[in-house]
Amino acid sequence: MNIKKDFGLRLKELRNKRGITQYQLAELAGIDPKHMSHIETGRSFPKADLIEKFASALSIDYTELFKTEHLQSREVIIDKIQNVLPGLSDEDLQIIFKILSIYIN
Repeated sequence: MNIKKDFGLRLKELRNKRGITQYQLAELAGIDPKHMSHIETGRSFPKADLIEKFASALSIDYTELFKTEHLQSREVIIDKIQNVLPGLSDEDLQIIFKILSIYIN
């Protein structure tokens, strides 16, 4: 787990969801596009004021930028799922199966 890399991946993910280019987000945040690239690739980490500018430009709460659990490795995600499943009620397990079946079929 690397906080700089995870933050950069999450920022890029949110930026892409909004249909904003890297250059446009850099402009909105008032930074050089090269610095933007370094942040998204995990070579640099922004200071708090820049994190707030990113959040504002993306119209999100800054905490959204730190929600990176889904970016974990495949093995970690599978392990977490396998550890949770045995403790679920039959009803919860059926609901999860319904959700997954959308992606399976």
